[in-house]
Amino acid sequence: MKINIFHSIIYNFLLKTYKLRDKQGFFGKYWLLIWNYSSKVFPGAVLTTIHGYKVKVNNGNSYALYARLFPNYNNPLLQLVDSVSKLYNRKLSIIDIGSTIGDTNLFLIKNLPHKIQEFYCVEGDYEFFKYLQENKKHFPLNHLFNVMLSNSDGSTINSLVKTHLGTASAIGEEKVKTISLDTLLFDKLNGRVDIIKIDVDGLDGRILKGAEKILKYYKPFVIFEWHPIMIKKTQNDFHEHFEILSKLGYNRFLWFNKYGDFSHFSLNEDYLNREELIKLCLRNLYDYDWHYDIIAIHWESEIDILKLAELKDTKAKQSRF
Repeated sequence: MKINIFHSIIYNFLLKTYKLRDKQGFFGKYWLLIWNYSSKVFPGAVLTTIHGYKVKVNNGNSYALYARLFPNYNNPLLQLVDSVSKLYNRKLSIIDIGSTIGDTNLFLIKNLPHKIQEFYCVEGDYEFFKYLQENKKHFPLNHLFNVMLSNSDGSTINSLVKTHLGTASAIGEEKVKTISLDTLLFDKLNGRVDIIKIDVDGLDGRILKGAEKILKYYKPFVIFEWHPIMIKKTQNDFHEHFEILSKLGYNRFLWFNKYGDFSHFSLNEDYLNREELIKLCLRNLYDYDWHYDIIAIHWESEIDILKLAELKDTKAKQSRF
């Protein structure tokens, strides 16, 4: 992918002046106008720095902006990886579903440089996957897959559409075929998987349904997005995530809000509480696009859930963005 230097200069200038975005009046108005105009009129690849690594991203990609706006962004994942590595006293094997351009991988290896053995990265959007291939040179051992995942092989879901320039959601009009995570990876895991991270805008439950063999055999820690607004848009089940995980022995759930701050615990089944949270999220009044990231833990694990909730180790992270 060819880099446009001029567009890269604009993109990086906007990132450096991101604090103007929240200013009232002239500066805030024109910062947003330039960001939106540049993203729409000048599509294509730009060169930027994410977590200290020179990478290629699509112009307007929002990860670097969100990481600046929200200091605790992705902290639950960082704490989970750090805590699990200390628990097992070894490097980890991680499945990353919804890898986009590889930003999560860069975040982890920058802040925890000696705690990850390998990544299995799954990305369904072809444009994002091309950037992922470009940026994988910074990762440790990695395996990349450009496929659409769902609950079973040969089922169909709606095609991906970019809801903004940092993510794609299955809300398109075309139908595309899928495979399950079990089919894709069970025979390729080299004997272990420690963490599964899923961030796919409403399809998380379906993907967990298609990963029952991996979940039952390896009992990995799972961190997934629970996003009722997107679950509704993609016509999926609000409770499927928890039903599948509970059936397979996961009985502790740590909830973090969309900014990366701890919210609450739920232990065992908590259906009625989720029903109220669904209403809160769908009303979309408490905070814009309200949703949660959730860590699921198998009953056999001896990990300290209080330390996970406290996010203590993330406060000393080396790189926010």
